[in-house]
Amino acid sequence: MAVDVDGVLNPDDPTHATTLGYQPHRYDGPGPDGRHITGTVWLHPDHGPWLRELANHAQPVWCTSWNHLAAEWIAPRLGLPDTWPHIAVHAGGVRFGHQSKLDPLYAWAARRPLAVLDDEFGGKDPFTADQRTAGGTPTLLRPVNPYHGLRRVDIDAVLTWLRQL
Repeated sequence: MAVDVDGVLNPDDPTHATTLGYQPHRYDGPGPDGRHITGTVWLHPDHGPWLRELANHAQPVWCTSWNHLAAEWIAPRLGLPDTWPHIAVHAGGVRFGHQSKLDPLYAWAARRPLAVLDDEFGGKDPFTADQRTAGGTPTLLRPVNPYHGLRRVDIDAVLTWLRQL
C-alpha cells in the first residue's frame, strides 16, 4: 500500500481545509529539492487511524517527494509509526502519460500486490496497472481528489480490493 502526501494527506485547496476537518501544522525545513522552505501543511486527524487500519492488511510504504521526511515529520503528526519505508522519488509528476513515481514503486513491490493512493496518475497508468494485474500482480491505482484529500471512501475501496485478493 503506497501513500502519497501532497494532494492525499495534505489537500491542495487550503481555503476549505478547516471545514473538511484538517488542522494546520507549520513546516520549516528542507523541501523536495533540498532548499529550505517554510509553510503550512494541512493534516486530518482521521487519516492516522485510517492508515493504521490499512496497515493491518498490507505493508505500507511512503511514495512521495517528501521521501524520508514523510516518516520523520508527517507520520508523528498523524500518530503513525516512523518506521514505514519510503520509495526514493523526485517531484516529477506526470510525463508522457505516466506518473514518474510508479516505476520505482513497481520495482520495489516486485510481484507483490500493490494499492496506490495518489492524487496524480497519467492517462497511461491504468493500462500499466491492468497489465500488471493480468500478469498475476494485482495492482490498484486509487485516485484521491487533491482538493479534498483522502476520504473514508478511498480507504474502504482499498480494503474491499484487499479482501478480494
